[in-house]
Amino acid sequence: MEERVTQIISQIAASHSQMGRILETHRHVSAQMAAIAGDLPDSHPEFGGLGMLQKRALQLTQNVTAYLNSLADLEEAMAMQTEMLMKEIHVPDEE
Repeated sequence: MEERVTQIISQIAASHSQMGRILETHRHVSAQMAAIAGDLPDSHPEFGGLGMLQKRALQLTQNVTAYLNSLADLEEAMAMQTEMLMKEIHVPDEE
């Protein structure tokens, strides 16, 4: 029973590590896009007109939103997996 729990914990840890790597990549992309947006001039932007500027701002907002949603999903997955693991640990060994 303990070996099974140990294997589950190892698999959960590996899964969380991979999700963390993905989120780290999203964070870097979001940070770079935010830096680019911060460098835009405040007046008379020449980026294909107002429509193109709005399109890029929408893309930036969507990217940041996706990153934050990914963080929320990771937190929820970790909580669910930890809850399942804790239930498994507290079940008396019937062997």
